Amino acid sequence: MKKILLCLLAGLMAACSSADDTADTCPPINIPRATARLYQNNGRFDEFQVSLVGFESYCYTQSSNNRRYAKIRPVFKVRRLEDSPTTSLDIDFFVKTSINAEDYLGIRRFSQVLNIPRSSREEIIKGRPTVTRITERPYRGFSIALGFELSEATKAKADKMFDIDYRYLSAEELAARAASGVETIYLTVSPDEEVIYSETDQRPVVVKKDRACASCQN
Repeated sequence: MKKILLCLLAGLMAACSSADDTADTCPPINIPRATARLYQNNGRFDEFQVSLVGFESYCYTQSSNNRRYAKIRPVFKVRRLEDSPTTSLDIDFFVKTSINAEDYLGIRRFSQVLNIPRSSREEIIKGRPTVTRITERPYRGFSIALGFELSEATKAKADKMFDIDYRYLSAEELAARAASGVETIYLTVSPDEEVIYSETDQRPVVVKKDRACASCQN
């Protein structure tokens, strides 16, 4: 029976395997930090941030040739960074084995189209399934890496921005903030001015420094 494993990963990705000792366990599967995130731009600004946040996987022995395989499906998180009309983007990712012998996969590259609705800020999208030839157990150092195909320039940019997290307020949070009765006031204050609270106006006001005001308090 196939065992489906879903791993949601953050930072340096850990390996995913079944906790059941009797299960058909997979070798370690990891997502290297350097190839886990990319930014897509339209030439002027970044439109999307795409992250590899995990994968679904299971391993099995194929009866027709008595060889073992890992079926791996990446999971992407797409974030819209700008209010643009774009609703799809093309990405390239790879699956690579640590042992590149002729019998195993070595490295294989895949293309993927990710669709995000115009009204959506963030989507979790499952990628295309991939099949990788693996060694027999025990794995003895055999592992699989999953990541984006990035140019050196793209990798350097993603590395600099890797720890920046964009967070958008939900509709519920916006409604709660509006209902809280807290008002944000923006005031322009010159060097010879100061902000005081006017009891008459019931709000902060800008006045000249050292100006007497009977209805004001600091």
